[in-house]
Amino acid sequence: MIAALRPAVAIAAKFIPLHFGPASLLNLAKSSIVTKSDATASSHNRSSSMSLLRPLTSEAPDLPLLDVDFCGECLPLDQTDVVDRWKHVFTLFRPHASDLGDLRQRANVFFPIINPILEKYGIPDDFRYVPLAESALRPKAVSRAGAAGYWQLMPGTARDLGLKVGKRIDERFNVQKATDAACRYLRALYNQLGSWSLVAAAYNAGPGLLKNQLKRHDHRDYYRMSLPRETRYYLYRVLLYKEVMSRPNDYSSFLSPAPAQQTAFHFWRHTESLQAA
Repeated sequence: MIAALRPAVAIAAKFIPLHFGPASLLNLAKSSIVTKSDATASSHNRSSSMSLLRPLTSEAPDLPLLDVDFCGECLPLDQTDVVDRWKHVFTLFRPHASDLGDLRQRANVFFPIINPILEKYGIPDDFRYVPLAESALRPKAVSRAGAAGYWQLMPGTARDLGLKVGKRIDERFNVQKATDAACRYLRALYNQLGSWSLVAAAYNAGPGLLKNQLKRHDHRDYYRMSLPRETRYYLYRVLLYKEVMSRPNDYSSFLSPAPAQQTAFHFWRHTESLQAA
């Protein structure tokens, strides 16, 4: 039964990790170094010429909060928790913004192939950004759980949708056949859930979880549901790709801030502090 199908979790976490990684640890390490140096300086002769790292603090650019929608369903930026999640995924994506050029090149080849298939099944254009969040449009992408291809279909799901999955032939790597299968699945989900945002969530977590949520709540609002962390952020990640791919200039100040807006460090001497004092 299609209601029992459950695609794999998104592989594109490497683009937007939902946890703090080495980069954050590096920033913490820098802060620790500066703090230690300042503390050490106070115990030395203030006329010493020893050089230290000094932070140049400046205000980071704010994320522009523009009108955003998924398949005509508006992102409710009047809700504080929604704004926080939206800023969170953008902030985590910012170190990877330099990858957008390569991603755009792959999309220029990928989109013309899948757009007619989406139209054939009446799937809104915004779903073409789902494979970006799932696989970063890498055709041979395979997750640890065994999901594969642009759409990151699990073996059982793919077989139930009519694809051949084996050692010799794996049609999950065939862009036309995998997209056709994914679109049939998305259409079936919409027939069950009646909301494209809920369809996206179900693509990530499975329709069973979303149906249970609908039984528990008196609303059908994805943004207000109690969902697992990955699913709670999933649609934001898809929307992020939509925004940075369709209107990158609107977010350029946030994704590529001017050097003066970035946190920096420079060497200084104790004599500078004496003069400042």
